[in-house]
Amino acid sequence: MDAQDRLEIHELISRYCHILDTRNWADLDKIFLPDSVVDSGPTLGVYRGLAAIADFWSDYPHPDGHHALNVLIEGEEPDGTVRVITKGFFARPGGFNGGDYHDVVRKTEAGWRFVSRTYVPRWKVDGRAG
Repeated sequence: MDAQDRLEIHELISRYCHILDTRNWADLDKIFLPDSVVDSGPTLGVYRGLAAIADFWSDYPHPDGHHALNVLIEGEEPDGTVRVITKGFFARPGGFNGGDYHDVVRKTEAGWRFVSRTYVPRWKVDGRAG
């Protein structure tokens, strides 16, 4: 994988954060394939396809800001997909939470897209004294 592909994968992850923060569901096709899978953690469920992802996110109380950190591109698989691990940090009123994203991405004619995105919650700070 060359440096350009690595840069484009980083931009894909950043674009994800911007789309969620602006709630611009019309641009989901700029980051996901039509049959992509989003696993939002053990309590929020698994969503397949752009319509299901948009429906879930349009009703979800999103954090004030999504931030992606420490992007680690694991390398290319024999099927052409690439595994990526990213730390997520989310600002919420009165606190923040975060965890890990385990992604599978694929290069298409339109650019890099998520095949799947799995969120694993790791920590939460609620802002209360104690």
